[in-house]
Formats: sequence, C-alpha cells, structure tokens
Amino acid sequence: MTDDVSGLRPRMMSVAYRMLGSVADAEDAVQDAFLRYQTAGGVSSPEGFLVRTTTRICLDRLRERKRRGYIGPWVPEPVETRDTRGDSVLSESLTQAFLLLLERLTPGERAAFLLRTVFDYEYAELGEVLGKSEAAVRQLVSRARRRLGLHGDRLFPAAPDRADGLAERFLAACRAGDVKAVEAMLAEDVEVHSDGGGKATAARVVIRGRAKVARFLAGVFRKPWLQDVGVATVNGEPGLVFRSGDAVISVLSLRADGDVRAVYITVNPDKLGRWAAAEIE
Repeated sequence: MTDDVSGLRPRMMSVAYRMLGSVADAEDAVQDAFLRYQTAGGVSSPEGFLVRTTTRICLDRLRERKRRGYIGPWVPEPVETRDTRGDSVLSESLTQAFLLLLERLTPGERAAFLLRTVFDYEYAELGEVLGKSEAAVRQLVSRARRRLGLHGDRLFPAAPDRADGLAERFLAACRAGDVKAVEAMLAEDVEVHSDGGGKATAARVVIRGRAKVARFLAGVFRKPWLQDVGVATVNGEPGLVFRSGDAVISVLSLRADGDVRAVYITVNPDKLGRWAAAEIE
C-alpha cells in the first residue's frame, strides 16, 4: 500500500469514529476497508473507494448493534484531542455530547448527516456512497437535522472563553470537597453520565440536577485511587485523565456553556486502552 493511501487512515478513522462512537470498532471498520481496497483492483479514486467502503461497513455495524444489555449509561469512547479550533465543525462534531445526540438517528440518517454537515460531501457524492438518489439523501439529511433539533449552520454553540482553565477550577473545587463551590460551577439542569459498562464501579443511571451532581462529584473525587490526575483535552473539550501507574483508569470531560451542563465519566476499561493513540481529526 502506498504512502498516499496509508495517509488516508486519519480521514477514515474520523468518519468511522463519528459513525460508531468507538475507537475499537472504528479501527476494525477501517482495517476491513483497507483489506477490501487491496483485493479490489483497478480503483481510480482510492479516497472515494475507502471512505465509501468505510461508511458502508459502519452502516452494517450500526444496524447489527444492540445496546439493550449494556449496564448503566453508555458514553462514547473518549479520545485525546489536540487544538482543533481551526476547524469549528470538526471540533464540535467530536464532542461526547454531540456523539450521544447522534444516537437518536437511524444508521442512514447518521451517515448522511455526518458526511454532508461535517465532511462537506455534495449530495451527489452522498448518493453514491449510500446507494440512494440525490433526492433521497437530501431527505435523510433534512430528517436528521429535525431529529437533532438543529437549525442554521452550527452543530453546537461554541464553547465560551470561560472554558479556559475550566478543568483546573473544576478539579480544585471537587478535590476540596466543597459542595457549594462545585454547585457554583454547574448549570441547574446539569447531568452526569458515568460509564462503567458493568466492568468498573459507576453510577447505574444518569444523575441530574445541580445539588445531586455536586454531592456525587465531591464524593467521587475523595476516592484514594483517583489522586493521580492531569488536565487534558477530551473530544475537543476540557477534561481530566486519572491514572494508576502507567494505566489510564478514568477519563472525564466537561460540556460547558457558561456553566458546566454535562459531565461525562468513562471508567469502562474496554474504552480506555486506546487513549492518546487514536488517529482522529
């Protein structure tokens, strides 16, 4: 495989991860697409073939996927991200809040919406990828936007300047165990989504409301095994990474719009093994 073709991997991973919300599943889909490319022969546009094949593999995976047996809240697998402020659409579409929102869509709606809105595919190209008419893919994108409650060009409001230093302030307040100080940082309708997948201790339901969330967080940060912590950018947003030795044992991200509106905590070990290694734009 040439360097030019191998260089398409980050693009393919970016599509597959947003489709599936899982780095592991995205890596499998991309690897399958590369294998099909190697045996296809006579491919005139490697990028077109690989993105189309990756998308179709992801569609099949989404149609087969069932989460009914998942224990507790499901959170998209967290990824470490660098500075993505140069491309606001890519940055906004990578947040865990947005990826959770995409769970409302059918597989076809999700693919059409992402390729059109995030990756700027023309409707004719979408039709080729999805095997549908241009009119049909326009309807898919329109229906997806209605389901998501989106209007205009933006996917999410941009994070305010107050997000600078947010993770540090949040960590200090939670570590101090000062429930009132934690409450002061939270929106009234704040939520905590804690994903252990039945393999690590986590809340079994989404925790809602400023007072309940503040008490929960103050308690969590008192745990003796959560003392080795550093600040990180998680899916384009302020976050914290907790370690035990060389192993990552928890990743937390903050969704802020003035106040903290959501906290996403991942402790499921299956979702932490690829932290800092994913090739996602």
